[in-house]
Amino acid sequence: MQDLPAFLARNDTVVVQFTSPDPKCRYCIGADSAFDKAVAPARDARVRYVRVQWPVWHKFPDFGKLTKPIGLPEQMVFRRGTAIGTVGGRLEDSSGFLAKVAQIQANPKDPKDFYRDLQAAVPAPAAPVVPAAPLSAEEERLTRLMARKDLLGGIVSFCARAFPAAGPGVQDAYGAWQAAHKPALDQAAVVMMARSSRSDAAAASAVVRDEQQRLQAWTAGSLGISQDRKPTAEDCEKIGRGLTSLPEIAA
Repeated sequence: MQDLPAFLARNDTVVVQFTSPDPKCRYCIGADSAFDKAVAPARDARVRYVRVQWPVWHKFPDFGKLTKPIGLPEQMVFRRGTAIGTVGGRLEDSSGFLAKVAQIQANPKDPKDFYRDLQAAVPAPAAPVVPAAPLSAEEERLTRLMARKDLLGGIVSFCARAFPAAGPGVQDAYGAWQAAHKPALDQAAVVMMARSSRSDAAAASAVVRDEQQRLQAWTAGSLGISQDRKPTAEDCEKIGRGLTSLPEIAA
């Protein structure tokens, strides 16, 4: 991120897509591939197309004095490090994108006007973030349970894609695990909705990371699945069989 201003200054024209792989950024999903498709026909060697992304969509990096995107995804056009226009939002249709970039090149906005337009689109500042109240023991248990559901769901999805023969068995085991925990998962969903602010998310993130480590320790210690190699079909089958003995989360 720190190298972006220098990179922009070294090149004549750069189109930067700002986005995130964070699945919680609904409009970011698929934006990378749409951008790649849109710029594939480009032939002007003077124009560079790059992507800048970060893991948690709303935690914007420090870009220094560089004009920052308003939201994600955003495609901004820079000339020698100065923003001259933007093709904002999600690219639903790749046709016309390069023409819009060419139009911005031919009619660049004055940096002051461009910055003013961006500022006009920014919502009014939100109220100061109030530190979240610590999670109660029950809220922590339910947060861990929801994190475990999501983590296991990711493993199951991988197994189904990578090893179709092993997929149905681990999917059935995961479905049975969810059914057995449905009342608590429903309660967890209510807690997540009530605890939806950024400060709440920050309070829960440490719990989620710890639960991920616990789940990894379970797969390595109880199931004998090595973390130092790529998962195998046998690993997926072990997880499917092991879900019935996965220790419960204590309150």
